[in-house]
Amino acid sequence: MKCIKCKKNATIHLPNLHTCEKCFQRIIEKRVRKEIRIKNLIKKNDKLLLIDDNSAESKVSFYLLKQIIKGLPVTIKVRKMKFTLGQEVKGFDKVIIPWNTDKEGDYFLSNVFENKKMNYLGHYRIKKTTYVKLLLHVLRAEAEIFAKIKKFTYMKHCKSTIASEMLDKLEKEYPEVKFSLLKSTEELKKSI
Repeated sequence: MKCIKCKKNATIHLPNLHTCEKCFQRIIEKRVRKEIRIKNLIKKNDKLLLIDDNSAESKVSFYLLKQIIKGLPVTIKVRKMKFTLGQEVKGFDKVIIPWNTDKEGDYFLSNVFENKKMNYLGHYRIKKTTYVKLLLHVLRAEAEIFAKIKKFTYMKHCKSTIASEMLDKLEKEYPEVKFSLLKSTEELKKSI
């Protein structure tokens, strides 16, 4: 099979994406750049904290953040810690959390099933700090492939919920369902 971008031999085969490694990295970086640009997530002189929970998402987020903000006068600190939604971190303008499309879909569906209020869809604020989900438009599998290409060491994701298992099954049957759910959650957040 050929790469959808450069027509060389594809080495990465996902249900919705067949590319070579170079094009794959460009596609992921382009998605992240677009999210930052459209939502105006990072500005000059921002004090950024990147949460490193040793996941593929945190490693890829750090790499892409450095690539994207080259030359922009911002301060980046990395803090090794586990992070949960709603946790407050003080002293920073923006906190980059290890989050992806899968986690957003899991959060949304779990709250729907349990009839809970959804406070943390998309990027969100607690007091003066904005929490940024840099890989919001990147699947877990894509983050792990990106980390493997870059030879990052990370802890493999193992926690699974009924909602995430259901989403994984749906994604196998209907590729792009996770992105469709993400789009729906973004529309829902606009109306809240």
